[in-house]
This record gives sequence, C-alpha cells and structure tokens, in this order.
Amino acid sequence: MSANLSKSAAFAALPPVWPDDLLATNRAAAAARTLVVLDDDPTGTQTVRNIAVVTTWDIATLTAELSAAPACFYILTNSRGLTAEASRALHLELAANLRAASAATGRGFVVASRSDSTLRGYYPLETDALESVLGAADATFISPYFEAGGRYTLADTHYVAEGDTLVPAAATPFAKDAAFGYRSSHLPAWVEEKTAARVRAAEVATLSLELLRRGGPVAVAEKIRAVPRGSVCIVNACASRDIEVFAAATLAAEAAG
Repeated sequence: MSANLSKSAAFAALPPVWPDDLLATNRAAAAARTLVVLDDDPTGTQTVRNIAVVTTWDIATLTAELSAAPACFYILTNSRGLTAEASRALHLELAANLRAASAATGRGFVVASRSDSTLRGYYPLETDALESVLGAADATFISPYFEAGGRYTLADTHYVAEGDTLVPAAATPFAKDAAFGYRSSHLPAWVEEKTAARVRAAEVATLSLELLRRGGPVAVAEKIRAVPRGSVCIVNACASRDIEVFAAATLAAEAAG
C-alpha cells in the first residue's frame, strides 16, 4: 500500500517542467483528424469550453460533426450510469457508427475514452469494445491526471490531493465505490487488477516524469515507438505541461508511422 506524501515536498523534488509551450504546435500537428472524446459522465464536459458536445451518436449526427472537420468534439455517453452489458452494447454501436461516419466524410479520427480521474469506470470493457470494432490499438494510454480536481500521477502511483497531502487513490472513499471499487493505487497493478491479470503489471509500460520533463517530446516519442504493439502505458503527470509533452510525443510517433 502506498503512503501519503507531502504535495509540496514531492513536487519540489521533481525536475522542472519542460520549458517549451507546445500547445500551438500540438494543435497544428493534430489538425489533420478529429479527436473524439467519449465521456462516460456529464461532469467531464464541465471542464472544457468552445467544444461541441453531442448526446446522440447515430451516423447522421457523427457525419455532421466530422464534416465540420473540428479539432475535437465530445460525445456524452453517460455510460458510467449503465450496466456493464449496456455500456458494451453502446460502445459497439458508437464505434460502428463512428467508422461509418468517417468513411462517409473522409475525416480521420482518434478516440479518447474519458472516464473518472479517481479511477472509477468500465475499464477495460469500454476500450475492449471499441477495439473490437475499430481494430487493435497500437497502445492504450492511461492518464488520470486532472489538476483542477487535485489528481496527480507520479512514480506510476495515482494520488488525490487533500490540501498539501497526496493520498493514494486506493486509500480514498472513491476506491470503495460499489460498482467500480479497486485496491491498487499503483497503476500497473491497477491495470492487472482491472483486467483480471490479462495484462500483468510487469507488462505495463510507463512514461515517467523524469522522461517527460528532462527528455521532452523527442525522447518520449522514442519510448512510445519502442512500446510493443497493443501495450498499455501509464502517463505520469503533475502539471499540464507534462500532458503537452505527452501529446506532442504521440503526434510525433504517429507521424513516424
């Protein structure tokens, strides 16, 4: 079981964030296709602005959204409030419709399955359903960082901030959720737990804060390209710049094939 940490002390011991602002270059690099965010709970859409949110996913709706060639749009599935069987059926239908809409418009897309920053949700059920229709992913990245809510990942362990104390996620009331409870704060172990050992903790790749902050996008892209196809990979993050570096690296890895 992971121990509580002092947030101020833990953050002071980290390398400084990558110095370059990457938002503009990331946006430009991502413009060729649309990021489609599948949001399993209404609270997620409260964290964004100037982005379309749709609550239906029929082919006509998705075709209309992709035809506008947006950088991103959200689909509010509210699947966290469904049964596991209903969520799986929803994602199979949505993925098939998204593929059809993409074919109709010629607009490519990449999917982000947005779940809870305290690790509650239908993982891996929903990502499995998406892959069964859209094809096997090169990698599945798990990034529960959410600074506005005080959720940080460092040393591959996920924490919830309570004042200046970082509490391991599994030691919070969120982990006792009746439907989505869990025992592990260490995310590779959490993946093993949630996948019923289909993916072992030792097989889970990680992008460390040391790599993100000292190596930057080039080094992170090299690490991503070296990850075996189909891997699960943990993204450590304690600041928005860490996510910018990760995004830049994934875009570079995609560009390299």
